Amino acid sequence: MQKNIKASIKYMPKSKNGITLIALVVTIVVLLILAGVTINLLFSDTGLFGKAQEAENAWRNGEQSDINAIQELSNQVNDILNGIYDEELDDTPTLAKGELVTGSNATYTDETGTAIIPVGFCVVKDSVENPSDTNTVASGLVISDVAQDDLDNSMHGNQFVWIPVNYDDFHLIEGYSNETLQTRLTQASNPSREAGASLTEILPGKPNTANSVLGTAESVAMYTSVQINGGFYIARFEAGIAGTTASTTTNDTNKQTQDGTVRPVSQKGVGVWNYIPWGGTSSNTASDRLPGDDNADGAVKVARSMYTKSSTCGVTSTLCYGVQWDATLNFIDSGYLTGNASGFVKNSTEMGNYSGTIAVTGSDTAYQQKHVYDLAGNVYEWTMEAYNTDSRVGRGGSYYSAGSGSPASYRNGDLTPDGSNHFIGLRVALYL
Repeated sequence: MQKNIKASIKYMPKSKNGITLIALVVTIVVLLILAGVTINLLFSDTGLFGKAQEAENAWRNGEQSDINAIQELSNQVNDILNGIYDEELDDTPTLAKGELVTGSNATYTDETGTAIIPVGFCVVKDSVENPSDTNTVASGLVISDVAQDDLDNSMHGNQFVWIPVNYDDFHLIEGYSNETLQTRLTQASNPSREAGASLTEILPGKPNTANSVLGTAESVAMYTSVQINGGFYIARFEAGIAGTTASTTTNDTNKQTQDGTVRPVSQKGVGVWNYIPWGGTSSNTASDRLPGDDNADGAVKVARSMYTKSSTCGVTSTLCYGVQWDATLNFIDSGYLTGNASGFVKNSTEMGNYSGTIAVTGSDTAYQQKHVYDLAGNVYEWTMEAYNTDSRVGRGGSYYSAGSGSPASYRNGDLTPDGSNHFIGLRVALYL
């Protein structure tokens, strides 16, 4: 019996599902490693939950950014609707005062208006000597061909003033003498005349000047520029001579080479360029078919020598036209256009140098209107305007006349083209 029991134990078959202790230990270790890897993948900063949290944070930040952008856009739209202009909405870079324009002419806008600033020039800075004097379009925007120049002309650049123009009003206007309108433009014989726009003007059928003749190439270019750009530039100062510190009335020591090789300046505190003829003689015929020779040595040639439009200069210079002189006075006093001028345009007493002694350019701030100096008194200034068949017109009176009899708008039609004297000078104008 015992033998049979032992035999049964000896030959009992082994279980196929059993595992050894070593295998169990290995299995547990592997499971622990896998569990650690899984936990790390799920809960570390770079794990699944960390990435999910990071994605949620990024989404929330993006959502807030979108909300902020929408609010910013809404504010800008409201500003525009309320008439508030934000320069950041303008694709044109802001033009800082004192910064020279390069590349192409630039548009300058302030709270008072708009002007075109030519290449090679800057909008000058406000006055240091007189802090209340600011450089704005409404006050007569001043530009300079020297960077960082200011209203005090401390950098000694050539300065010019922007004259905004309503093209419909761009024509000759009758001046005053003794506070009464002259009859230079309205009399039946010998009216003042000047080259106007040609018959192929930009606005067909609309007259541009009173008593004008068919336009020259220069006058047509000037009128075209004014119509397109809404204005022109007039020299801030009477034409002066670089390096001089006094003007003269006794001899012709201020007389310079007048063939254009010596250029005039438009700067403060220099001697005026007097003793200069218009050019040619009364028997000559200029390109506008009026008295004189605009290619002869004299004021016309000198004025044209100052600037020629190029890639580095956005303007062309000319002797001031009568129509530009009148537009400048109309900018100063809008009543001038309708024959209802007051003050400076009609009677320039104490607002120009009528002292009996010639002065340097820009000698007194009292002689400044819309930032333009000495439109009245000091010296008569040649213009492109003609009178009768033998003379050209000087404007603005002189130091030896009176502010009531020869105010800023006064026309002197008794100046022959070859005449030169201490009381005659010139002023440059620019067109874009």
